Amino acid sequence: MGLIFSLSTLIISLIRIFLGEYADVYGRKKVYLASCALGVTAKSLFPFSVSEISILFNKFLEDLEANLRMSVHNIMLYENARKAYAKLFSWFTASNFIFQALGNLCFAFLLAYVGFTGWFLLLATIEVLRLLVFLFYKESREERVGGRISIREAYSFRFDRNLKVLSLSSAIGALGFGIAHGFLLPLYFVGKYGLDKAQISVITAIHRLSFLTTPLAYKFIEKLGLRGTYVLSISAYTVSFLAVGLITFPITVFVPIFLVHDLLGGGIGMAAMNVIMQNLIPDDIRGRQSNTFNAVQTPLVIIAPSIAGILAAESWDFLFIAGGLLYLVSLIVFCLLFKEPGQALPSKKHEI
Repeated sequence: MGLIFSLSTLIISLIRIFLGEYADVYGRKKVYLASCALGVTAKSLFPFSVSEISILFNKFLEDLEANLRMSVHNIMLYENARKAYAKLFSWFTASNFIFQALGNLCFAFLLAYVGFTGWFLLLATIEVLRLLVFLFYKESREERVGGRISIREAYSFRFDRNLKVLSLSSAIGALGFGIAHGFLLPLYFVGKYGLDKAQISVITAIHRLSFLTTPLAYKFIEKLGLRGTYVLSISAYTVSFLAVGLITFPITVFVPIFLVHDLLGGGIGMAAMNVIMQNLIPDDIRGRQSNTFNAVQTPLVIIAPSIAGILAAESWDFLFIAGGLLYLVSLIVFCLLFKEPGQALPSKKHEI
């Protein structure tokens, strides 16, 4: 299963680059509508999936639906509100977490009331409503007249120097995050602190709520600038992970130190990174390069759980020590190599 999901993640990540190229030529709306249609299909088929192959196929459709949407969602948001992008991105991210939490709260009640089949058909109905609403969306850019999709350019992975640095920095950070913050986290609380399920649930809930500092991201950006906010975010991850990895705190002290990575990092750093990335990409290749930027992280995200398993077998502390050190490397790469826009080295056209 791990191999199947890893391959699925890698394939979908590569597909997203093509989708970005397609969206640059033929528009974002078509890709988003395709996402809605896939969502309806996947959720309608799930109740009737009985074999392992059919379940895995529907899981692939579900993942593809989410990736189709995310391949154009932030791009459309940026193109419709460039000046307010940081603020809107922050609020969109926070609201997503809130609605996901509400969905989790409603899940048990609705599943008991409408049953397994009814639950998925209800989700399919919501997807239909999303599709119908989005039909009224008017794209801010026109389809590229006479434009053609270039597979060669799409998978060239050519970036501007600054975008290469940001991509490398974020990829190293993603590896650190995947090791210290992956599927082993609940087991860490059992193995290191001997917590029970109820205690882990409370910590997990507080952890999710700490991400609600995301709407403050644009305030940080206004005061510290994009570079300063990104540096603060990566520093928060570095200090938080290294502290809990190198020192064994009582659980009551561990939790607030651990949560620093989300309170000052998390959504705040995510917003700063997204604004920097979008500002560095030209409009005519925004879809392609936005998705290529994200695809660079995929191989490291895939191998992170395996590395985490090896480290945890030696010591639970190694998870956070490794994660913190990787974030430190990410921070050093960004601080030493990323140039302010006015200082950026000249680059060839379309290599941003």
